[in-house]
Amino acid sequence: MRQLGFFIGIYFLLMGFVSAQTAPSPEEIQNYQGLHAAAATGNVTAIQSLVKAGAKLNTPDSFGRTALMIATHRNHLSVGKALIKAGADLNALDSERYDVITIAAVANNLTMMKLAISSGGNTKRMTSPYDGTALIAAAHLGHVEIVRELIRTGAPLDHINNL
Repeated sequence: MRQLGFFIGIYFLLMGFVSAQTAPSPEEIQNYQGLHAAAATGNVTAIQSLVKAGAKLNTPDSFGRTALMIATHRNHLSVGKALIKAGADLNALDSERYDVITIAAVANNLTMMKLAISSGGNTKRMTSPYDGTALIAAAHLGHVEIVRELIRTGAPLDHINNL
């Protein structure tokens, strides 16, 4: 019985990494306006127009997600590039304490993660409610190329999270 409890605990731990980040729901996407709507739909032209008109790049939605985080969740690389070029905060944390690098790492999105890192994102940052790192999350999920890139770019190898 004790072993069953152990395996159930491990299952929920691993599933927590898979579902820990909250991507925008279809209802949220439908209700978004401004930069959040443009990021969710991949509309680079709207992003550029809104930025030119003075839209605030790092305004959070109800879950603390910025437009850049939404673009990362939705895999809109061109929107991510436009937001980063305009000065979006690569190290902002959502209400669950995830940043763009960790969101991309968990999604196994190497291209978006490399963009965030090369643009100034911090691979050493502790994220998540467990004070983990993008490297810990990617390793748990078996995202080998993500792990290699995070190690190559200086992610801490000896960090212990608070599970």
